[in-house]
Amino acid sequence: MRHGYIEEMSRRWRALVILAGAAIVALGGWQVYRLARPARPSPAAGPGNSTNSRPRAGAPVAVDVAAVSRATLRDTLQFTGSLESRSRFVAAAKVAGRLERVLVRVGQPVRRGELLGEVDAEEYRQSMEQAGAEVAVARANLDSAEIGVQAAERDLERVRSLQDKQIASEAELDSSQTQLARAKVQVSVARAQLRQREVALETARLRVAQTRLLAEWDPPGGPRVVGERFAEPGTMLRSGDPVLSLLELDPLVARLRVAETVYPRLRPGLAAAVTAPVFPGRRFAGVVSEVAPFLDQGTGQAEAWVEIRNADGTLKPGMAVRVELEFGRRENVPAVPAAALVSRGEVQGVFQVEPEGPRVRFLPVRTGAAEGGLVEILEPALRGPVVILGQHLLEDGSAVILPP
Repeated sequence: MRHGYIEEMSRRWRALVILAGAAIVALGGWQVYRLARPARPSPAAGPGNSTNSRPRAGAPVAVDVAAVSRATLRDTLQFTGSLESRSRFVAAAKVAGRLERVLVRVGQPVRRGELLGEVDAEEYRQSMEQAGAEVAVARANLDSAEIGVQAAERDLERVRSLQDKQIASEAELDSSQTQLARAKVQVSVARAQLRQREVALETARLRVAQTRLLAEWDPPGGPRVVGERFAEPGTMLRSGDPVLSLLELDPLVARLRVAETVYPRLRPGLAAAVTAPVFPGRRFAGVVSEVAPFLDQGTGQAEAWVEIRNADGTLKPGMAVRVELEFGRRENVPAVPAAALVSRGEVQGVFQVEPEGPRVRFLPVRTGAAEGGLVEILEPALRGPVVILGQHLLEDGSAVILPP
């Protein structure tokens, strides 16, 4: 009995010790959690109102400033586009047949009237010879008909002479006149047949000439360059099948799409400066050559073409370009750095530094030309420097700390 009692008491003590250890471990974990968790922001600060996002009310803000300068600014706008050939001539087969040879290669310059290739002309030459022979036969028939007219005229004169002597009858006179009329009709028919054969001969000659592919673009101008080759020697061509394309490389044109707000300022003759990303540092002179007389109803844009001189052939069709159009120049105008312009709501303006404080005033402005990081200020007249760094921390009347 006593032995069982002792064992029961031992078990109870062990359970109490285990429970006490677990309580101690839990209490230690809670204290560690309290020390490790971040502190909650105070209700006054609120979400997003950290003391680092905005300066305390009345605390000066360190800013950088720039003076209002006088500058000469160009009124320019920039557009992007791609280069195109101003004209493209396609040398096509004018007659059906086998392409016998091509005499030029892609990239080769050619002049107007130069022979580019030939179609097999043997069949057309035979047709021309046959037409020539038919012309000869028709000419002989005409000669024969004219001789018949001469014979009928002589016979008529003889009959009239006999009738004057009362030897020939009236019937014989009528017969001679009829023969003469028939002979003259035969001459007309022979003459028409000759003309018909001559036209056929001219057509055959033209067919033979058309087997030669010539560079014949209109209006006449400088040389072109072979851009593409559509057929190889031995190809069977139909009339109208393209063989070569010839491109004009000087000048080239850039096709621009301009917004409705810019469209009224465009005019032919406007100067343009053209740059190509593949030729950094180079500028090419251009001029607005054409302006579309309408705006696209779907996009609200209009097309304009800038003509670019390319005498050395550096630029190629298809290259991407940037086109800068100059609408005018503004001499000795007040200007500020573009970084000074900020927006408050829908109003664009600058923070002007006032000597008192010093503090800043937000002044709405009306801008003009912009170039090289400077912007013209049309209104109002600025009296002091403007803030170019730190405006996001400023409000109208904020105190500022100026750089030394």
